[in-house]
Amino acid sequence: MTSVTISEAQASLAKILAGLHHPPLGAAVALSEETGETSKILLDHHGYGKPLDTSALAGELADVFVCLAEIATLHGIDLGEAVSTKVDDLAKRAPKWRTDLSGALDAAWKGAHGSGARRPDAPID
Repeated sequence: MTSVTISEAQASLAKILAGLHHPPLGAAVALSEETGETSKILLDHHGYGKPLDTSALAGELADVFVCLAEIATLHGIDLGEAVSTKVDDLAKRAPKWRTDLSGALDAAWKGAHGSGARRPDAPID
C-alpha cells in the first residue's frame, strides 16, 4: 500500500473491516491493548536496555492507528479532519507551551531515556 491520507486510510479500514468492527467499548479496550503493547516495546528498550525493534514498534503504532480509525468510524468522525483541526489548534498553543515548559522538558531530556531516542529538535552530533 502506498502512502495515504488519514481520511483515506480510515475509509479503507472501514471497508476492509466491514462486519468485523468491535462494539464501541470493545474498540476502546482494543485501543488500550494496542497502546499497552506499544508501551511494552518502549519500556523494554528505554527502561531495560533491550535493542529497539523498530519494525515491531511501527507495527504496534499502526495497530493504535487502526483502533483510533475504528473508534472514529463508529462515531461518525472523519479522523483526517479531526487531526487537521488539532494541528491548527496546536500551532496556536505551542508557542506558549514552549515558553512555559521548555525548562522542564530540557531537564527531562537530560535524564535516562535509553539509546535510540533523540530529542527531535536537538542538534545532530
